[in-house]
Amino acid sequence: MALFGITLVLVDGVSMGRVLPHRTLALFRRKRKVSKGDIVLVEHPEFGRIVKIVAAVTVNGRYSLRGAHPNSTSEERLGAVEGAFIKGTLVCRLIKGKPLAA
Repeated sequence: MALFGITLVLVDGVSMGRVLPHRTLALFRRKRKVSKGDIVLVEHPEFGRIVKIVAAVTVNGRYSLRGAHPNSTSEERLGAVEGAFIKGTLVCRLIKGKPLAA
């Protein structure tokens, strides 16, 4: 659900580990400048809507992504995405979910 550049997301899965546990309700907002370490909502061309951490910003302005859990999809597999695929950065957790067993 998106309204005025704000998106409400129910995090599904273990890839964000304890940072955003499974079933966490999180609020994301569009932001002009995304930085290394930001938690972002991404419309990934291969994986669909995902929540990841910006691992690096490349010299050509693309964003390398990673999960917070060791079993998350690797940075190499996710690849670097263009800024147009980043739909928002984490503003807050509204309801904290419970971690799933890995």
